Amino acid sequence: MTEPVLSYNFQFEVNGAYAAAFADALFEYCDALSHFERDGDPDGPWRIEGFAGRPFDKGEVETAVSIMASAMGIDTPAVSFGTYEPKDWVSENLRSFKPISVGRFYVHGSHWGEGVPVAKTGLQVDAGLAFGSGEHQTTKGCLAAIDWMAKKGPRLNALDMGCGSGILGMACAKTWRCPVVMADIDPASVRVARENAKINKIADLVTAIHSNGFQDTRIRGAGHYDIVCANILARPLRAMARDLTSTLSDDGVVILSGLLSHQEQFVLSAYREVGLSLIKRFKVENWTTLLVG
Repeated sequence: MTEPVLSYNFQFEVNGAYAAAFADALFEYCDALSHFERDGDPDGPWRIEGFAGRPFDKGEVETAVSIMASAMGIDTPAVSFGTYEPKDWVSENLRSFKPISVGRFYVHGSHWGEGVPVAKTGLQVDAGLAFGSGEHQTTKGCLAAIDWMAKKGPRLNALDMGCGSGILGMACAKTWRCPVVMADIDPASVRVARENAKINKIADLVTAIHSNGFQDTRIRGAGHYDIVCANILARPLRAMARDLTSTLSDDGVVILSGLLSHQEQFVLSAYREVGLSLIKRFKVENWTTLLVG
């Protein structure tokens, strides 16, 4: 009998303020590494997880964690190590990813063979390296907001900040046939978004940019946007409020998502401080999408 192939992982938790620094310091020891809010609380603990196809040198990892903790003046977190049987997550997701209908939009994978319903706008997105295939509640909330805005008239220039697979930017491009800038801090997401734009036959409308927030000058150089989609996380949304607002046209609106319902005021207060007001909220289960302008 063949023994199952094992992969190896480690994990620990730190305050969110230190998560990115720990992740950067430990990336060299891993084949893949993730860090994320454990309970969706911006002030709560973040989990760091490292993965590799070989056993970790426990002493090496623990020493790196200890050095980082010492440099930041915090207690050294306890690191746990384990093994797991790897899965082909892309194939698993493809099998489970059924079409999703939100307003005028019909999100489906390439494996879907039954076509797009009449009067629906098809968005073909496969599960893959980039976050966002339409199944998450935050994406549904954003698509509902875009659908609502589509009834209010044309939009001329759109930005999808933190684009992931590009699903929101593509929804804007297909709805208004307007130029869309897609930007993400993850190079893989930029590649996937660019490829998805080709698959959906809107590559002529899309410019995909690798950028940490608004740092790339091409984002500002594309002019002022009359709709911006930002489906990220609560703390980054607060941090970019001023930069984001400075790129808006006079009648521009912003779709803010990636928020648990209890984080709404935490984010909304930052946008009120820069002159924007709540227009409408879209709730999907315990997640909230805010439309401000």
